[in-house]
Amino acid sequence: MADLGSGSGMDVFVAAVTVGPTGRVTGVDMTPAQLDKTERLRAAAGFEQVTFGHGHIDALPVPDASVDAVISNGVINLAADKRRVFAEAGRVLRAGGRLAIADIVTETELTPQIVANTDLWASCIGGAAHTNAYQQAIAAAGLDLVAMRSNDYRFLSEQARAAGERFGVHSVSLLARKG
Repeated sequence: MADLGSGSGMDVFVAAVTVGPTGRVTGVDMTPAQLDKTERLRAAAGFEQVTFGHGHIDALPVPDASVDAVISNGVINLAADKRRVFAEAGRVLRAGGRLAIADIVTETELTPQIVANTDLWASCIGGAAHTNAYQQAIAAAGLDLVAMRSNDYRFLSEQARAAGERFGVHSVSLLARKG
């Protein structure tokens, strides 16, 4: 079994426990500092089944149809081209492979002022996609949405909470499968 995590944080280590010593997990991150940190953590924990690679969520450094699962936690809302992100997941997943993510979406289209607000991008709101566009991008990538649910999530700043309420911004978890 091979799993791919976008972002090389804790999710990769949770996946390593899940696949066990005979599975493989690859974490992907775009920053050398994060890759160095997670490599130190990997070595200290003895996760021999884990590797880390430099890359971007919309250009994964793995071959076509080479992984069983792609996981992401709060990264896709930070990508400018979500359709490309989901197309990459579709490219790297084997038939029957799973996409399991948690992310931020909106019920109402964001205004240009919200999208251009750096504080709201940092709060994971400025880059959030409309739920319908998000689901359409998943389908366009050849993935079938199996389940999608809202998560109990509270934004910390007053500005983020206000934008969240105005535009119906919320956290979701979803599972999709490649046919």
